[in-house]
Amino acid sequence: MHSSQLASLIRYHRKQAGLSQVELALHAEVSRNVVQDLETGRERASWRNLQAVLGVLNVRLVPAGPLVEAWRTQATKEKPGP
Repeated sequence: MHSSQLASLIRYHRKQAGLSQVELALHAEVSRNVVQDLETGRERASWRNLQAVLGVLNVRLVPAGPLVEAWRTQATKEKPGP
């Protein structure tokens, strides 16, 4: 997903939720500038801030690609047992 697509997705979900940028920022515990940066495709937002905003909007990023299944298999093997 390109940053412009992610920006559009975030803006769309925010508007559908009836939230202003300020309201979304308050719920995600980030600044309005973070929301603005995400919605304009600026790539300076941190992963934590992106996760916070997406969490409020109930949006998940799902890893996809040719190596994802191999990574999942390896990650499962590396999990410590109970």
